[in-house]
Amino acid sequence: MAKDEAYKQAEQKIQQALQSGATELDLRDMKLTELPESIGQLKQLRKLDLSWDYEDEKLKNQLTTLPDSLGQLTQLTSLDLSNNQLTALPDSLGRLTQ
Repeated sequence: MAKDEAYKQAEQKIQQALQSGATELDLRDMKLTELPESIGQLKQLRKLDLSWDYEDEKLKNQLTTLPDSLGQLTQLTSLDLSNNQLTALPDSLGRLTQ
């Protein structure tokens, strides 16, 4: 299945964060409909923002599901999923105890 431009940009940001050892990742306002599984590689991540800003609805993320790999981010202390279209959360999020 071909991935859209927003997905590819998110993958690039994930790879940059992995290489730099970033502890924060801002993926808001990217028009994401799907989050790459590679997000689970960012074991050092403490803050992840997947929300969208009300000022420009054309840029809003529209996530309906989250990958199981999100549960691998055990250092995460802040996860912003506001204003998406999530109907359920993966059980793996129960591993996020921070």
